Amino acid sequence: MSVKGMIVGAAFSIMAAVLCAFVFGVVVSSSFLMAGSSIMYIGVFLQIIVPFLVVFSIAGAQFQRIDQVSEGVKWLISIMMAFIVITYAGTLGSLTTHVIVWGDKLENLAVGDIIVWGFIYGFLLLPLAAPVGRWLIFLLVNCCKYFEDSKEGDIQI
Repeated sequence: MSVKGMIVGAAFSIMAAVLCAFVFGVVVSSSFLMAGSSIMYIGVFLQIIVPFLVVFSIAGAQFQRIDQVSEGVKWLISIMMAFIVITYAGTLGSLTTHVIVWGDKLENLAVGDIIVWGFIYGFLLLPLAAPVGRWLIFLLVNCCKYFEDSKEGDIQI
């Protein structure tokens, strides 16, 4: 387990969450004729930042093991990561974001339905999310290799 890899994974997760929220916002805004507001970006970011931090910090800490496994296992890891992120974002992330952004209480929401549909979204969006997750794992492993091989004086920011 690499502490440097965990830090790289945490930084990578923040950048990936910003990128995914932006891409999601652009796709939704363009498909609904620019109907998306700027608050949507904040909501999507808040939904996905926690699972991204957890998943990519663990993956960053274990990047040497991930790099040594076969392609099939990498795809399995990406499928599990994608399911965790989508399910969390669709259930707990959605409920938490609703409370943070709009300040409503959860008694106004159908919490049971949100939980059920979060799991349904987790399964339905796997064909889209698994390749994106595999690509993000590829980028994360390359970033971890770069920072693991470099010394403190080599990295210029």
